[in-house]
Amino acid sequence: MQASFHLSTHDDFYLLFQILVSDLVGKTIILYFSVRWCPPCHAFLPKLMEAYHKIKAKNKSIEVVFISSDMNQASFDGFFSRMPWLALPFGDPRKASLSQKFKVYGILMLVALGPSGRTVTKETRDMISVHGAEAYPFTEEHLKNIEANYQDMTKE
Repeated sequence: MQASFHLSTHDDFYLLFQILVSDLVGKTIILYFSVRWCPPCHAFLPKLMEAYHKIKAKNKSIEVVFISSDMNQASFDGFFSRMPWLALPFGDPRKASLSQKFKVYGILMLVALGPSGRTVTKETRDMISVHGAEAYPFTEEHLKNIEANYQDMTKE
C-alpha cells in the first residue's frame, strides 16, 4: 500500500514524494486535522511546531501528518507552507475515511497513533497544550507519570 504525502523543505518550496505507509511503521504518528481559516488552529500551530521540533531533536521517531479541511488548494498551500511535516495532499479522498474512522466532527483535532499503528489517544491537542514535548509518547501511562512528577514537585 502506498500513500502520497507532500514534504515541505526548509526553504518553503514543496516537493512531491511517494512515501510508503510502511516507512511510517514504528513511528508515533500525529494526525493533525486542521484548516487555514480556524483561529484556534493558527494559535495552536506554534505550540505544536515547538513540541515537534523538541521531540525530533531528541531523535524520537515521530511524524505529523496535516489533514486539511481547506476549501481550495491556495488555502491549503498557504497554511501548509508554515509546517515542517507531512501532509495528505489537498483533496485526497482518504481524508473522509480518516475523519470518519477517528470521529473527527470538528477541527482542531489531533490523533496520536503509536508505533504499532493503533490509536494511542484523541486527546493529543490537550496533552501538547498542557505538557508540550513532554507529552510524548502520548500514552495514558506516560501522562500519569508526568502528573505524578508534578504532584511530587508540589510536595517538596
